[in-house]
Amino acid sequence: MRGRGSLICAAVAVLSGVALGASEARAAVLSLGPRGVQALVSEQLFNRKGRWYLIDDGACYTYLESPRTHLDAGRLVLNAHLSSRLGQRMGDACAGADFASNVALSGRLRAADRQLILDDIRIERVDDESTRSALALALQLAPQTLPREARIDVLELVRKQVVAVAGLPVRLEQFHVVNLTTRPDGIVVQFDLSLSTP
Repeated sequence: MRGRGSLICAAVAVLSGVALGASEARAAVLSLGPRGVQALVSEQLFNRKGRWYLIDDGACYTYLESPRTHLDAGRLVLNAHLSSRLGQRMGDACAGADFASNVALSGRLRAADRQLILDDIRIERVDDESTRSALALALQLAPQTLPREARIDVLELVRKQVVAVAGLPVRLEQFHVVNLTTRPDGIVVQFDLSLSTP
């Protein structure tokens, strides 16, 4: 997965470059292009066998799979395939109907502490008419059915990277996202971090 590899290499390069002056928090920048954004969303949100569960109530569920992302007017647009069994849970079963459709969702990206938050999530398009009607009814009856935000843990991503300077392991002491800028070709994450070596 070339996009994920590029993302990891970029994060390692940023951390390695800052590690030499590790005694105090320093500002750093991570620029993620289209492949990096795609890899980040896939890894963080679609983390259950390639699925992002919007509703997970046992036998009643709604999940997205096969995501494709792009940025448009400051929003992250997510095209994916939706599979759903909407209905009323009865014991271990779901009394309802199955639906499937290609859909598009979008959300506004913002930064908070160590996370990127995708908020103001809304459904932009549902290709299948019966699925569109069922989702509209479900949201009308229970607006909280679908999540309004999702969190992407940038710190978790950074911690997964194996970083060494001159053969010494580097420990991440502090991490804080300072700013997030969205552009048509990607996102720029500015953050402060503090690293230390033994």
